[in-house]
Amino acid sequence: MNMSDFDARWQECVARARHAPTRDDTIPFGFAGRVVALAFSRGEPSQEEVLGRLAFRMLAGAAALLILLAVLEAPHLRGSRPLETGVENTVAQLVWSL
Repeated sequence: MNMSDFDARWQECVARARHAPTRDDTIPFGFAGRVVALAFSRGEPSQEEVLGRLAFRMLAGAAALLILLAVLEAPHLRGSRPLETGVENTVAQLVWSL
C-alpha cells in the first residue's frame, strides 16, 4: 500500500464518518437511581470479608517482596555457594567476643 492509496482510503473513511447517523448519548431515565440503589443494596461488608481482603493483600505483598528479593539475589548466587559462610559469621563472632 503506497501513500496515495492511504490518502484515498482515509478520505473515503472521513466521508463515511461525516454521513453516518448520530447516536443518542443520553443516559436512560432512572439510570442514576438504579446505580445508587444497587450500590446501597449490597450493604456493608462483614468483618470476615474485610479481614479476608486485608489478608489477601498482605499475602500478595509478601509474595511480591519475596520475588523481588529473589531476583535481586539471583546474580550473587552464581559466584558462590548459597550457604557459604561470609561476613555474617565474622560479625557474629566479633559481637559474641565483646
